[in-house]
Amino acid sequence: MRARGLALVYFVSAVLAAAPALMAQGGHFEFGGHYGRWSLNILGNTAEKLLNDTLDTELRDRILENIQGDYPGLTLTAYEQNLSFDSSGDDFGAGFRWYPGGHRGSFSLGISVEKNSFKVLPTAIALMELQDQGTLQTATFDGTADATAIIKAMSFLVTLRWDILPSLAIHPYITLGGGISTSRALDDSSVAYSYSGQLTGGAVTSQTVAGSETKTLRQLRDDALADGSTNFPIPNFIPYIQLNLGLKARLTKMVHVLVDVGVFDGFMASAGLAVRI
Repeated sequence: MRARGLALVYFVSAVLAAAPALMAQGGHFEFGGHYGRWSLNILGNTAEKLLNDTLDTELRDRILENIQGDYPGLTLTAYEQNLSFDSSGDDFGAGFRWYPGGHRGSFSLGISVEKNSFKVLPTAIALMELQDQGTLQTATFDGTADATAIIKAMSFLVTLRWDILPSLAIHPYITLGGGISTSRALDDSSVAYSYSGQLTGGAVTSQTVAGSETKTLRQLRDDALADGSTNFPIPNFIPYIQLNLGLKARLTKMVHVLVDVGVFDGFMASAGLAVRI
């Protein structure tokens, strides 16, 4: 929390220090804030593969560990996992834009601080085949897993915006940008999951195998690396790509309302207020 506060202080201090010099060049600033609703579903198979790769090793190892607690002679021979998901989330942001062309300018450069809270709800079907190394008899685990991944991150974005026909009271705009989260996202984000299924076969007594676990993204990554994984999909920082189309309405000479939709590591619709000085 202290690191977040220091980052915000440095960010605001840099803006205030630069403001007089930039305004002296003839441009102007626009300060604003916004709120958005987010969904990952627009990414389709890409997001599904990322989540499946993230949870694949974790679920497999926990289910196998549970089974081997009762049947230590069983070893894994095959594992298959299919994942589906739903998602939603919130984004709060605040920042400033610099219009070098002044009030009539169309191009602007923006910097913002974003506070994201995304919830992803994966559901997995897991099929595991095992064999007793002594008797060579086999067993099968057939079950399901439900998970809740809560991704919380503070991020910093740099964006380029083009206002189309900015002299109109209501006009469209295009925003393109990108950014990165702080490393705290790995510690603040978590995945909670539970699984349940039937263990059957000649090597075992038919029974229900169930369990649950909650881990941070950092713990999931560190566990996978400790197991020898060299291609774990969770990075140290979460990258963001933004591409929005929006409408801007002038309420007064200084106050504007903005609404837009587009890509923000998923689909996002947002609205906000901006004040020009």
